[in-house]
Amino acid sequence: MKNLKISMVFMVIMISFIFAQCSKESDQDLQPVNQFNPDTISFEHSMKGWELYSWPNGDDWNYSILPGTNRTKSYLEVTDNRIVVLGRDSLKMLLDKIPEGESIFWIGQGWLARCWGGDFGNLSLPDNRTISEIKTYCDQKNLELLISN
Repeated sequence: MKNLKISMVFMVIMISFIFAQCSKESDQDLQPVNQFNPDTISFEHSMKGWELYSWPNGDDWNYSILPGTNRTKSYLEVTDNRIVVLGRDSLKMLLDKIPEGESIFWIGQGWLARCWGGDFGNLSLPDNRTISEIKTYCDQKNLELLISN
């Protein structure tokens, strides 16, 4: 019984430490997509991998990367995320910052429809050529990209 209590206290401390690491920056640091500089971000290992979301923006695409969790993100969390970039080149700059061996789950319309119902706005996967290009790039960087559609 004593070992169980010690284990529980240890787990609470570890979880608190993890959450503290995730929230180093305040919401006041949010920047519009077109002003976000991918050079200013660094990623640490994420135990649950990463979630990648995308949606069209004119002739290009926005990409949002969030740490994986056991809960479903909201549309607002995805689109108002601090780590949103415009275009494949900016996405690749972000992918360069993710530690080798990490898993990235690219969330598509099918998954969103199952989890959110019909209310997922314009979140979707880009064309197959773009998906293939990003998949190849992840393979070169030793990142596991899983497409969930």
